[in-house]
Amino acid sequence: MATAMRVQMLPARLGDCLLVECLRPRQRPWRMLVDGGPSDTWPLLRARLELLPSDDQTIDVALVTHIDSDHIGGMIPFLASAFAREHVRDVWFNGRPHLPRPVDPPRSVAQGETLTASLGGVPGVSGVSGVPDGMPWNIATAGAAVWAGESIRADAGGFQELDISDGPRITVLSPDARRLGALAKTWWKALDEATHPRPDRGVPKPPQPLRDIEALAATKTTNDAAPPNGSSIALLLEHRGASLLLGADAFGTVLAPSLATLAAARGVDTVPVDAFKLPHHGSQANVTAELIALAPARHYLVSSNGDTFGHPDDPALARVVVGAPAQPTLWFNYRNERTSRWAQTALRTAYGYAVRFPTATRPEAGVAVSLPARRV
Repeated sequence: MATAMRVQMLPARLGDCLLVECLRPRQRPWRMLVDGGPSDTWPLLRARLELLPSDDQTIDVALVTHIDSDHIGGMIPFLASAFAREHVRDVWFNGRPHLPRPVDPPRSVAQGETLTASLGGVPGVSGVSGVPDGMPWNIATAGAAVWAGESIRADAGGFQELDISDGPRITVLSPDARRLGALAKTWWKALDEATHPRPDRGVPKPPQPLRDIEALAATKTTNDAAPPNGSSIALLLEHRGASLLLGADAFGTVLAPSLATLAAARGVDTVPVDAFKLPHHGSQANVTAELIALAPARHYLVSSNGDTFGHPDDPALARVVVGAPAQPTLWFNYRNERTSRWAQTALRTAYGYAVRFPTATRPEAGVAVSLPARRV
């Protein structure tokens, strides 16, 4: 069967760095780079980009989902590179100009808006020596924010479909206006933390044995409330009958209502997808049972090595294996003590799922998922 999409999830430690290719008959692939991981991911990303065909290295969209160091760290040198200048057609990133009522920087901000400056060439900004200006920025939205649009009701989600010429059908499911507004209030603090990350917190508690999966799935957990995560750009890509849900670090409480609204608009109960990159590296604060029910998938992608925050969380993965349709596959871009527990034969047999890890010979490649085409 022909392949419609390829999704490669590079090993970006605690962060995200994905390369998505939508294959088109008799044409070059349409490509999206999703985040760049923390700063030490850049050499790995650069090596991956060097493997692209010499006569076709176009990146149609470089998506910066939100301002967290584990997502933008590698994007800053990428956007400063000659490769990006030559090959990137559009950068999707919601910066300060896209937030409600943006405010001037406080005097305490010593460094410039590195990422914003690299895109828009902000004049008079310190700390951006050598970073190119004038990169294409949110062209797909005519310079406006990439967001899910206005909700019909206060308790409902929204979505916005983007017109991508000769590319995939793309639906924006996050952020909403409320989360952009929340980021506006803390923009400068969030930017400073993203561009000057604190040292890693160290080794989390060792993972515990997996026993009562239903009890884990039913664990009551608090919802994510971090403004940068809430501002994440989450997308549904559909191409030649294949579908991919990119959750970034978005709130489950935003994604689920948006998916419900999209399902209602399409006259269906749920929005089934081929692959779902779980939000916030499989955090229990973002992966809710409602979210899994609204977007049942054949493949679930988890991006994290777990060495800083202990992701993925056991309750989140339990919600997946309990609530997902029959025979899903969990894809991890690291094989370690935390993730390998989910490959136990007894668990896989009891809940009817499969597990995939990077190959032992090429762990630097992460994992790559191919999604079959169902139409030309």
